[in-house]
Amino acid sequence: MGQLERVDADRLRAWLSEVRSAEATAALMTAVAYDRGIGTAELASWYDRSEEWVEETITALDSPGLVSTVARLEGVDIGAVAAESNLAPATVRDWFDDLGDEPADVVRRYAEGSVEPVRTGSPSTVYHLDRDALTEHGWSLDDEDLFEKAADADLDLPEYGRFLVEPGESILEAAERGGRSWPYACRGGACSNCAVVVVKGDVAMPGQSILSDEQIRGANARLSCVGVPITDEVKIVTGIGDTEAFADLRLPSPTEETEASD
Repeated sequence: MGQLERVDADRLRAWLSEVRSAEATAALMTAVAYDRGIGTAELASWYDRSEEWVEETITALDSPGLVSTVARLEGVDIGAVAAESNLAPATVRDWFDDLGDEPADVVRRYAEGSVEPVRTGSPSTVYHLDRDALTEHGWSLDDEDLFEKAADADLDLPEYGRFLVEPGESILEAAERGGRSWPYACRGGACSNCAVVVVKGDVAMPGQSILSDEQIRGANARLSCVGVPITDEVKIVTGIGDTEAFADLRLPSPTEETEASD
């Protein structure tokens, strides 16, 4: 029985053949040696590091945050990736840690390439509930069982439903592919017409330029025209772009322009 508590040392050894940086290699070898019974003071001497560095490195690797720690050691700028994705750094760290098959390939892509938004290689299921239906039934965005209530209320399209978003699709594109007619205008992340609120899961927004940090972090608002799910399941409330809080960010929609010309 080794000294590591959460991570199997064999998993760390497997990472050793995948990493490229000297920093990541030293960190992994330190944790493996520690698991074999080598003390932190001796390890500090081996690698010419402080004992504090040894202890912090072992703690970071012997945790659910293993993959994001390796990514950081490999040189991935978590903060820059978060900014590019319009996500919080903690969300990006969680995304790395939740990577399924072949996480080393993804880490290498981000370590060796330019900064790019996070993206998933598998489909995501999106459940949607219309804000008007929510208001009509007296529900709240804060209700933990909001979507359970919607499912039990026999709601149907367009008020409630679900669809699959394929890799590379935005939520709006997938909704339209499924026959839904959702509000939009610019289709490029520069207005609030297609805004939704994420109730469960998370959505990256590469290219958005209109929502404030408070709207993104505080209200959990996203733009469906550039919104890309990064979790297997996402639950959203639609029609948020029509609310007073987003009124100043709206643009005339193609439908509104057509109606005005008739």
